[in-house]
Amino acid sequence: EIAHYGEVTSKMNKFLKSLINETDRKKSDKLHEKISKYEDITDRMEIEITDYITELMNEETTPKTNVRLRSMLNISNDLERIGDIFFQISKTIERKNSDKVYFLPEQREGLNKMVEAIEEALQVMMANLNSQSYDDVELETANEKEKQINKLRSAMRKENTKRIGDSDYNVNSALVYNNVFSSLERIGDHIINVSEALVGEI
Repeated sequence: EIAHYGEVTSKMNKFLKSLINETDRKKSDKLHEKISKYEDITDRMEIEITDYITELMNEETTPKTNVRLRSMLNISNDLERIGDIFFQISKTIERKNSDKVYFLPEQREGLNKMVEAIEEALQVMMANLNSQSYDDVELETANEKEKQINKLRSAMRKENTKRIGDSDYNVNSALVYNNVFSSLERIGDHIINVSEALVGEI
């Protein structure tokens, strides 16, 4: 069920990628609705999984099982946070569109790179969640993806700060851009948290 939860949350990244690149208002509105719907689903899934695990924790369990259950609670919480941040980014883009603020081609390209890096990290996370045994999970690839996301965020922040003040660089779009790539980096943090929780690093 937690692996299924991960799949549902991961789909939001694909919707966000479409949203970032969509220029048609009606199509954008549909994507906002879809992301909002999925955020509601992730909230419900967290409640159901948490309730079930809490019941199990009231039973007599081995120390190893107890650690596993705590790990699952943390994973569930991180997946809910990922869904929440995707929704927040969607709302930010919705406001941007309403205010007629537009990303420059270079900003859109930067966000596409960041979304691709998030997609790769999510794929590693899903491979770990679908492992035959959590004992088989390894963190090396997950950590590499996390570093890649952090590196991208730092490069984007540096370039964005450098460009603010240039006559051809809109301050409002720069602020939205900063908000979005910073939020995507936070998603990266929660993604690595999931893999770390699987190996008992809680």
